[in-house]
Amino acid sequence: MKKTADFYKGFANGAALTGLLTLIVLVIAGIVVLFYMFGDVVPPGTMGVRQIKFGPGQGFSKVALEPGYHWAFPFYSEVHVIPRKVRILHMNRNKKLYPGSSGAFRVQTLDGPRVDADISILSRFYPAPGKDGDLEHGGPADLLNKVGITPAEWDTQIAKVADDELRRTLGNLTTRQFYNPHLREQQIAIAHKDMNRRLAEFGIKIEAVLLRRFTYVAERIDKAIFEKNLQKQEEELKEKAGALAEAKAETERIAAEWDAKIKTLKAEGNAKAEVIRSEGDLYEKKKRAEADLLVAKAKAEVDRLKAGALAKSRGADIYVARELAPLLGSLKGGVVRDLDPYNLEEWMRRLGIRGHTQ
Repeated sequence: MKKTADFYKGFANGAALTGLLTLIVLVIAGIVVLFYMFGDVVPPGTMGVRQIKFGPGQGFSKVALEPGYHWAFPFYSEVHVIPRKVRILHMNRNKKLYPGSSGAFRVQTLDGPRVDADISILSRFYPAPGKDGDLEHGGPADLLNKVGITPAEWDTQIAKVADDELRRTLGNLTTRQFYNPHLREQQIAIAHKDMNRRLAEFGIKIEAVLLRRFTYVAERIDKAIFEKNLQKQEEELKEKAGALAEAKAETERIAAEWDAKIKTLKAEGNAKAEVIRSEGDLYEKKKRAEADLLVAKAKAEVDRLKAGALAKSRGADIYVARELAPLLGSLKGGVVRDLDPYNLEEWMRRLGIRGHTQ
């Protein structure tokens, strides 16, 4: 009985421990679920701004939140998402291609005629207050406090400032000056700088102002400009074609001149090579002849010395006879009359060699 009681007691203790662990896990899971349900996610390419709606720290955070998951409690705090990437505001007449466009930007030139311009404005938002060069600017809290929390409110503020500054600067150009790209870009650059000066306090920076197309409202002006452009382009085409023909003729002349020079140099080189080759052959022959002459003289001198030595030595006549014998042995009869070819004494007598008896 005691063992049974101990068993049930241990079982009860284990069940209690398991229940406690289960409760802890459920509480943690509940906290995580609640945190996830009431938290906010800041997607990549954006920044978050936490808003405290009441109590300590009420208002918007000065510095933006990085992409990721951030805490938030219902009715107490909220995270607003602002894009980090460059945004484009179109003022374009083609509303089908650019659905959010407010239409072409129309400006009156200094001398009266009006111009419709397609303009794109590139902007972005600062992640924190600070300085950009010499310009002090606000941060995301200033954007949400002073402009609004919706993209439509941001675009409205940018469009209003852009309209004021572009109308002021481009309106200083006459009809003829507006057609000049250098003067036109100068005025756009002034407007760009002034737009940044006015929008900096809201944490907005204008990256670029692009004038993509413009037309005069009066068709006669556009037609006159088109005809003038066409005439100017035709004149430039003729001028460039003439310059091209001159350049081509000059190129051909220079090519022919250098071809002739190359041929002349080649012929002169071949002639010089032949002369040098002939001189070399002549020099070689001359040296060979001189060498042959020296060899012949040396051989003659050897023969002379040899003959002199033989003439002065005893038995020279016998040596001559021995040297002559092979020659006589090769002779046939009928070469010399009344002379036996094998009679050496007669040969020696005929040749004027003294007889010698051994």
